[in-house]
Order: sequence, then C-alpha cells, then structure tokens
Amino acid sequence: MKKIAFFLFLTVILCSSVSAQKKKLPADAQTAKINLPGWCCNSLNPTIENTLAYERGVVSWTLDKEHKCVAVVYRSKKTTPDKIEKALSENGVLTEHYKANPRAVKDLPKCCQPSNRGENVQCGH
Repeated sequence: MKKIAFFLFLTVILCSSVSAQKKKLPADAQTAKINLPGWCCNSLNPTIENTLAYERGVVSWTLDKEHKCVAVVYRSKKTTPDKIEKALSENGVLTEHYKANPRAVKDLPKCCQPSNRGENVQCGH
C-alpha cells in the first residue's frame, strides 16, 4: 500500500511540474512572418535576437534560415509587425519593407555588411 501511495504521489508531482512548464500565450497573441532578405549567415542572429528580445510586446520568435525570415509571436495590444520590422531595420537588418540603418550596418559583422556597390558581400559561413 505504501508503494502505491508513493507512486501516486510521484506521479502527481511529475504531472504538475510538466504542466507548470507549459507557457501560456496572452489572449492578444498573434504571429507575424517578417522577411529578412539581408540575412546572410548566423553572424546576424545575435543582432536579430537582441532586437526582438528588447522590443516591447514580443513574446517569442523562431528564425527560419532557409527562407530568410523570422516568425514572431507578439501581443497585438502592445506592438505591430510594422513596428517590429522597423526596429530590426534600425538595428542594421535589411527587411522587406525597410532599408537597414546605415549607422547600425557599420556595427554588423563584416560578412553581413553590403559592399560599396550595394551588393551583399559573399559570406564564407
């Protein structure tokens, strides 16, 4: 009987810890896909991640390197996809609708900076 009670107790603890780990999304959460034609390699990931981490209303994101885009889960009451895209461009990331801020581009890794002719430098990564 003690063994059964112990296993029941253990099962309840495990189930409660698993359910506590599930993250509930806010009621106003929406997802937007933002195209990043300027993404060249993993060297740009920290810039994208830092921008999204500090952008108000962004809940989570997933980078899709194959399609050069980022799927962003955001709170619609706090931000919009346009604001998120603009924040990325202000930090030097070329997006579909906004040019990258030239001052911020200078701080990007060399392989992610456009050349003087406006073409992307070939990335060796």
